[in-house]
Amino acid sequence: MADETKHKKRSHGTIPRKEADIISIVKNVTTVWEKHPEFTLVWIKPADLKEATALFEASFTVRNETKGSRVGITKELKAVNTEINQSVGYVKGYIADLYSVKDAPSYYPQFGMVKVNKVYRMPSDNDKRLHALEQMVKAIEQHGLDSRKYGGQYWKTIYTRFTEAKMQAVSSDSTSAEHVNIKAGKKITIRKALNSMVLLIKANYPDTWKEELRVWGFQKEKY
Repeated sequence: MADETKHKKRSHGTIPRKEADIISIVKNVTTVWEKHPEFTLVWIKPADLKEATALFEASFTVRNETKGSRVGITKELKAVNTEINQSVGYVKGYIADLYSVKDAPSYYPQFGMVKVNKVYRMPSDNDKRLHALEQMVKAIEQHGLDSRKYGGQYWKTIYTRFTEAKMQAVSSDSTSAEHVNIKAGKKITIRKALNSMVLLIKANYPDTWKEELRVWGFQKEKY
């Protein structure tokens, strides 16, 4: 019994689950539906379904492209954050050289550092970190540390890299969220239309509805 359950093939629904498959099947259904004006649904027409499909496909494409580019953005943001965390130690050393190891911590906040678990570091929150980097650039100049290896030019470059990566991440996430919402709404409409068409086909072809579903594009073996 256990072996039969284990090897039992997973049954496929009439409507596919994968979004790429949904796009493919709804295009086929719409094409056939346009050739059969006698098939009607009160709440949606072939042109409406075609429009919903176009929006769904566009958002599906943009979402996938954005998801792909986000990987690179995330990698850059992680890299620059790692470099910031490592380089702060050098700045602490510069401050200690200027004002002594004992007095150095009192100057750390001027450089954007915050105290976390008894240790001064740059804020982990990206918005706060951006402001902290602005403080770092100003403090480096004010305390005469511009010429050091990890001085003015270094932190200006870091600030630019971080700002660009952060802005790209925000833009990418905003675009992704927008198209996820569009896609989700149109997906509901499309699935509802496809289910309605299946019922309509079954009602009109009580004896041959299985074969007719295939004519309309509902070919379960393909998804």
